[in-house]
Amino acid sequence: MENEATRPRPRIETLSDLVFGLALSIGAFALVSSPPVDAQGFRSDIITFAFNFVVLISMWIRYTRIMSALPIETRRTMFLNTLLLFTVSLEPFVFNILRSGNSAARPDPSLYEAASSSFGIDVGAMMLIMGIFTLALADEEKRLVPKELISRLKAEAWIWFTSAGIFLASALPLFGKITLGSASLTGLSAREYLWAAALVISWVRGRAMEVSRSVGS
Repeated sequence: MENEATRPRPRIETLSDLVFGLALSIGAFALVSSPPVDAQGFRSDIITFAFNFVVLISMWIRYTRIMSALPIETRRTMFLNTLLLFTVSLEPFVFNILRSGNSAARPDPSLYEAASSSFGIDVGAMMLIMGIFTLALADEEKRLVPKELISRLKAEAWIWFTSAGIFLASALPLFGKITLGSASLTGLSAREYLWAAALVISWVRGRAMEVSRSVGS
């Protein structure tokens, strides 16, 4: 996975970088174009944007590493890559509706619920595709990576699948109706807690794998 600099980058990878960059930029532009009206809205906007940023930048970093070794010419990989770009392109639109929930002019509750549910499906689909890519990279028969990396890649793939399952499950209407914490504290829905839990699981497991790798070396 270290040969990225020695081979030409397929145009689909260049397009992917552009799409990820635009998704991040649109999220930041939404903050500038529609600033909050009070301190609580300001804090909510920062937290919401930070969450969105972590999701997208984590995807992009791992995506670039995977694509440095995974052949993209196959029909299946091209289809999944196209689907991933669609979900990434859609994410800023859904995110902007969620962010409008922090403003004085809150969106219609049914619209906010639809956007919140769609966000879980959208990010869940991204993570599912990343898991499939990672598992494909760990295919022993294709010999795309050294043998000592295969078990780690398989473990990483299952982290993606677990996080994807949590995000997809969060789209169920039940999790949007349950609110944990009072309005004066957090007032977050169970769905948003599930999103945070999925990211924590990914981060903790990723750190554990890095520690294990450093100890093993």
